[in-house]
Amino acid sequence: MLHSNNNIKNRMDDYDFLYKRIRIPIKSVYRNQSAVSPITKYIMSIKGVKLAKANTITGKVLILFDEDIVSERYIEKQINIYIKKTKVIHDSNIIKINNINEETALPIGFEDNTPISNVSTINNLTPWHTMDKDQIETMLNASLKYGLTSKMASKKIKELGLNVLSEKKRSSLISKILESFNNFSIKLLLGVSAVSFILGQIPDAIAILSIVFIETVLGTAQQHKAEKSMYSLKDVMVHKARTLRNGHETYIDAKHLVTGDIILIQAGDKIPADARIIECYDLKSTEASLTGESTAVTKSADLCHKYTELGNRHNMLFMGTNVICGTGKAIVVATGMNTEIGKIAAMLQNIKSQATPLQIKMQNFTANLTKICLACCAFIGFGALLAGKSLVQVLTMSVSFSIGALPESLPAIVTVAMALGIQRMSKQNVIVRKLTALETLGSTNVICCDKTGTLTMNEMTVRRIYTDRCLYDVTGSGYNPKGSINLIDGNPTGENCLKNLLAVGVICNNAFLVRNNNKWAVQGDPTEGSLITAARKLGLDENMLRNFNPRIKEIPFDSSRRFMTVIIEKSEGKNAFCKGSLDSVIEKCKTIYENGIERLLTSTDKERLMSIGDEMGKNALRVLAFAYKKINCKGSENVDNNFVFLGIVGMEDPPKKGVKDCIKKCHRAGIKVVMITGDHKNTAAAIGRELGLLTNGLVMSGNELENITDEELDCKICKVQIFARTSPEQKHRIVKAFKRFGYVVAMAGDGVNDAPAIKEANIGIAMGNNGSDVAKDVASITLVDDNFCTIVKAIEEGRAVNNNIKNSMKYLLAGNLGEIIAIALASTVGGILPLISIQILWTNLISESILGSALTTEPSSDDVMNSSPLKRYEPLISKKLGLQIARRGLGIGLTTFAIFEGSLILGAGLNKARTLAFSNLICSQFLNLYDCRGNKPALSNRYINIGVASSMAMLLSIIYLPFISPYFGTQSLTLLDWGAVTGMCMISRI
Repeated sequence: MLHSNNNIKNRMDDYDFLYKRIRIPIKSVYRNQSAVSPITKYIMSIKGVKLAKANTITGKVLILFDEDIVSERYIEKQINIYIKKTKVIHDSNIIKINNINEETALPIGFEDNTPISNVSTINNLTPWHTMDKDQIETMLNASLKYGLTSKMASKKIKELGLNVLSEKKRSSLISKILESFNNFSIKLLLGVSAVSFILGQIPDAIAILSIVFIETVLGTAQQHKAEKSMYSLKDVMVHKARTLRNGHETYIDAKHLVTGDIILIQAGDKIPADARIIECYDLKSTEASLTGESTAVTKSADLCHKYTELGNRHNMLFMGTNVICGTGKAIVVATGMNTEIGKIAAMLQNIKSQATPLQIKMQNFTANLTKICLACCAFIGFGALLAGKSLVQVLTMSVSFSIGALPESLPAIVTVAMALGIQRMSKQNVIVRKLTALETLGSTNVICCDKTGTLTMNEMTVRRIYTDRCLYDVTGSGYNPKGSINLIDGNPTGENCLKNLLAVGVICNNAFLVRNNNKWAVQGDPTEGSLITAARKLGLDENMLRNFNPRIKEIPFDSSRRFMTVIIEKSEGKNAFCKGSLDSVIEKCKTIYENGIERLLTSTDKERLMSIGDEMGKNALRVLAFAYKKINCKGSENVDNNFVFLGIVGMEDPPKKGVKDCIKKCHRAGIKVVMITGDHKNTAAAIGRELGLLTNGLVMSGNELENITDEELDCKICKVQIFARTSPEQKHRIVKAFKRFGYVVAMAGDGVNDAPAIKEANIGIAMGNNGSDVAKDVASITLVDDNFCTIVKAIEEGRAVNNNIKNSMKYLLAGNLGEIIAIALASTVGGILPLISIQILWTNLISESILGSALTTEPSSDDVMNSSPLKRYEPLISKKLGLQIARRGLGIGLTTFAIFEGSLILGAGLNKARTLAFSNLICSQFLNLYDCRGNKPALSNRYINIGVASSMAMLLSIIYLPFISPYFGTQSLTLLDWGAVTGMCMISRI
């Protein structure tokens, strides 16, 4: 028995990667072991089902099936037929399901006896896609024929509110300004400024207040970027809606729609609220804003299973989506914040902005540095008081020490580094909305991105054609008809079969190929557009084909039938053309067209064709089959069987140029790339393998994700490389799981459905060409070209910015440490300050700011992507960097103190001694600047050379210009003095 269970488990593990899984509750299985064997055997007999396993404790049957062969809806229908035939449903055995979160839908063979107590509860929890229209009519107290009365609608508006998206209150500008003063270093600078005013050092106090003002303005400007996402979401709202009120068709403001309203829709309409379809004809809508997939969705009024994913709910219409063809009638089941768009709006409101890794490190570093500064001030001040210094002298000393200890120019230099990075990135098709985004990119170690349009072209392209025992390769890319169709296997008797197949693909087709601004595009379904492009490559004109084959009827594609049929009429009679999934079309065929004749289609032929289709599927191609038949019987249009099989077409959404190499580069750089797509699991896996993205990781579907807890997801999150068929809530959950594990996550997306995940991520990336306004507003950066490779370039730039910031910090902190050492030693030994406050402020704000900013212009090194990303919790100053700063700071401080004390001993005046110390401090930083560039050639950066020259010119102006030197307390120096300064500067490098 144990061995058998292990075998089942091994089989399940094998199937888990290849096939889709669903769990269907069946009443007869609950606590009834005798019913297990018959029902599982029956399910296993359904073509395409690979495994069926029942659990008598839960009353559920786990089914693994190949969705390329059979659909979920078809399996459900077959189970229902079986249940009715065997009469296994008895009212006496009805069980109640109490767990609302997991069992809110009506399972097969179960009844839902849960009482309805509150309308809003119904709106939030009821799975409308599983219920028939009579149930919905009763639950919403509505009339499908006459609609609501005005009185009833007014009552519901009072209970549920208007059909609008609410907006979270934003912080005022004043509150954000006050928030900025919570920074510990800002408070210290304000305190130092106040003391300077008291001591009469007015220029120093004004200079310090200017620093505070600049930092406050910069910080508030970043914080005051208004959240436009809610306004963009409001753009999906429809202003007018056609509905039934009081038994009459009328137009009303969409905001006055309530649950139970009957809405009438047609091609070109935007859906005003979430609604359940009552009836429809050839209805299709685009739901890219919710699912991320641009393919049109065919709608019907048929019931869905409760586990049906959002993108597969064919009987539902969602607020903000667009109707592209057909007509329909639907009942509103959710309005405002209860809609799917409303849920996204609520998620966006509840996601709080988080500090970037650098911001966290800078805050911690500044706070610790400030505390150390205060402690040193207290210690030195106490010592000075014991030595007999006056309180004024002690306060003056403390002010100088505080100004010297704090790197006031560091925030400005960090801002300059990021601004220069943004400027460089704008030339690489990246628009950065937030300065901190660049720094976060440098720390990114997970990229979550959509497939369509980011990794791939978002242009379906026919790659393989099989017909008449010949396999053809199709060249070219996208919808540009430039290319050829070349034979790669087989001996064709002529091109008739190939032409016939492509002609069927054009006639059984509703798309149009257009050329705008020298770019080819498709109007309609991308798959159908690719067939027209392939036909043009063979010299076929779609307009001529359609004119010579006038259509009299269309049976649209249906997700349960999985094929589309059109009937055309010519003088010689009627013909039916069909295209659809291989398994569906092949079952409709009795004969096959080969060698110029129609012959019987044998089981061997079917196996051969299915094998060819499977091989195309393994190569990440979407497979379509084509067939035709002549309708000879007058008055009869039976198109259910007896078709002639023509051939198979394999098409793909090709990867963008360079994507595979960029994914390899990410792997070398220690960055995990995760694809989150609306594709089916098998398709996503095949594309992932082709791109080199899927190596030895897992592929997880939205259904599987829905059925595991956060704890279980956390255990698997490191192994998953592809998430397929995901909803907006699931994308948001995936990003949160990566963040819980400690990853710095970049999330790239384009639709409204991606917005919560984009906002939740450490770095949100939106697509510029095809992205929605909502996605762009919540994102930190926008890609102009919608290309994954641009994300990698942005990460390279982010790493370069991080390196430049680190080098700038090394430069600034070494100088600040030198100032502290010089001030501390001079105060302790002689009680005289070697530098006055204005000299320290000038050094920190002018000289160091200019030179530190020049250091941020350093270009990226060639090996920047050959190392692992910066760790999120790695200290800002590593041990190695700290030792380098300490050594250089000690050299600068000791030489500055030495030249100051030495000149006093040799009889120089105080002003000259301070001028020598001041000059030594600045010139030592010149040498330090070049050392902080690492191993790069000393004269390769012209901005650094210009910075050094301008700083030297300003220093000489302060020393030698008589109308400036009195303000800085400086005195002219001789050549001998400059020789001493030069010697001390060289010593500081040892």
